[in-house]
Amino acid sequence: IEVLITEDAPSPLNSLGLKGAGEAGVNAVGAAIAAAIDDAIGVPGAVRQLPVTPQRMKALLKSAAR
Repeated sequence: IEVLITEDAPSPLNSLGLKGAGEAGVNAVGAAIAAAIDDAIGVPGAVRQLPVTPQRMKALLKSAAR
């Protein structure tokens, strides 16, 4: 199988003709980090707000210790 990907229609919206496509993977990063913290402290749904600042992390750890 041979695959050839070409760009036949550059975007007229910028000087380089680039089209955005790399941002899609960024959306899940916050949820993945929140889920990892929840799993690490053993409290499902503990992280309810991003970003997880040091102050918020300290509060999460205190509530998880109870």
